[in-house]
Amino acid sequence: MSSVPKSMSSVREARELYDLKEKAAKFYAENGVPKKMEEILNSMFYDNPPDVYGHLVNFFQGFAKPPTITKLKACKAFDSKGQTAIQTDLHCIVNNKEKLLSSTVSSSVSPTVLEIAKPEELEEECKEREQNVNEAIQILNTKICTELQGFDPLNQNEADALVTGIIKDLKAAEDEKLAQEAENKESTDDAADDKKPGSGLSKGDKPKSANSKNKDKGKGKGGKGGAPVVVVPDEPKEKMLCGSNCISAVSKTICMAGAEIQGVPLYEYISTLKYGQTQKQYRMPLPMVTIFLSGRTAPGKSSCIKEYMLVPSPDKPLNETIPMIVAVYNDLTKSILNKSGVQAKNITDIGALMVSFDRPEQGLDLIQESMTRLELKPGEDLCIALNLAGHEIFDYSVPPNVDEKGKYEVITGQQKVADDMVDFWAELLGRYPAVMAIIDPLRKQEDRQWMMLCERLSEKLYIIGDNVWHRPGLLKDEELQESFKSSGVVFKLESMNTVSDIITCAKKMEDNSNETVLSCGIGDSPDSVLVDLAVGMKARFIKIGAPCRGERVCKLNRLLAIETSLKDCDKLSPLEGFQFPTITLPPPPPEEESAEVDQPEVKESPKKK
Repeated sequence: MSSVPKSMSSVREARELYDLKEKAAKFYAENGVPKKMEEILNSMFYDNPPDVYGHLVNFFQGFAKPPTITKLKACKAFDSKGQTAIQTDLHCIVNNKEKLLSSTVSSSVSPTVLEIAKPEELEEECKEREQNVNEAIQILNTKICTELQGFDPLNQNEADALVTGIIKDLKAAEDEKLAQEAENKESTDDAADDKKPGSGLSKGDKPKSANSKNKDKGKGKGGKGGAPVVVVPDEPKEKMLCGSNCISAVSKTICMAGAEIQGVPLYEYISTLKYGQTQKQYRMPLPMVTIFLSGRTAPGKSSCIKEYMLVPSPDKPLNETIPMIVAVYNDLTKSILNKSGVQAKNITDIGALMVSFDRPEQGLDLIQESMTRLELKPGEDLCIALNLAGHEIFDYSVPPNVDEKGKYEVITGQQKVADDMVDFWAELLGRYPAVMAIIDPLRKQEDRQWMMLCERLSEKLYIIGDNVWHRPGLLKDEELQESFKSSGVVFKLESMNTVSDIITCAKKMEDNSNETVLSCGIGDSPDSVLVDLAVGMKARFIKIGAPCRGERVCKLNRLLAIETSLKDCDKLSPLEGFQFPTITLPPPPPEEESAEVDQPEVKESPKKK
């Protein structure tokens, strides 16, 4: 009797074992495991790799599931100015394990007021920055973290679009809420006014329009009317959602994670984002290195040049020219110390020297004199670039004489209208042929004068736009006008700018004969992502600040490291000489030959060979 149950138990166990084997065979067959193992074992025998198990790991890695985002963690950090910034950590599932794939500190937002602003304005900006960072961290750790879970970090464009869409939805909801509150308040105020006695106008009284007030203001002495003052104001600043500066932080972190997943240098990964494939040759960007910081924030009377920068010659490798720039910076530092003492050595937040200039020529002369002492040739070994920041020196106040317009303050007490600025810059820059680029010589609102300046100078140097262009997220969808052109555009990876938007805008502007310039922010962090971005995009220039302070020097070191790496693997393409796209004013139409053309059209001549 005892043998029967035992026999039945054996049959059941055999059946279960058979079913298990069937399931295992089906499982491995569906995943192709036996075939793949047979292939790698046979090939490995002939390949005879030095690391057998490492070879197996690399083989099967290609069949692993793509990593997915599991968590995005943001917390408060500090940038190079000691201001609050955002640290973003991205966690992903890789080979069935969760790991921290990338971590980066992103500066919050660019300053909205100059450092010479009133103390209350600076304090207000500081509060707004703190509020922006706190709100950004809140959005990152809640809404964005939830939406990115399960997302493939290799889909950079989709990730950037997703995060940007989240911020747009939050902004739309906030605008709707504010509009509803304003409508309710207006209704309440109207109801209260109706209840007040004598609140209406008397019989025969007519309300005075805003236009009549403006007319009264436009009258000169004796009440006589004069010509209206034509001062085109700057565009109102874009109203952004508080915390929207989280967009650039997420975009940069996901981009770094993508390169880590692919196991390639960041610049190589970025090149695939822009060109769709890895490039066989890479071009090194030329650093724009700030030596002097001047302008309205600096001591002295000179206001019209914000930054004096040195740029390597494209004819020499960076490992030769960057040491030249550092030598000039150190030579000028010693010269200042010897002449004026330690108290005169002022260093700005970007590491630049801040010297008292009374004339714009002084900075140019000092740099060229230093190069001569070091036996360097201006314009051959090193070139000069100037950030003129025209929007910062424009005076919007309307003078008593109504015939006058807003002016640019080139030197304390000396102001010039836009037409005079064209002659001023053409004459000054004509005396310094070593200058090969200027940034924002005028505001965009003076488009006619901007084009006149381009006609006179564009054959000799780059006229680059920074503040005159909208941020990449807006610029990518805008139609470019023939009445306003530049030969270069500055992009910054901050605030609401994403890696995808910058790449898209760079393609668009390059097709319109503009060179790409990537720029660090004022409060930067000690990482070199911007350098890899510039190399991967084949940007022409990268604006990094002075060869001083860790967050600036690390970018110079990264440039040198990438150049050495590309040279070792024979992927470094030689730099082309400067090719300045010529921007000209066409002749007026035949029927209007004698008339003044207010909005001239321009056409761009082919690049010089």
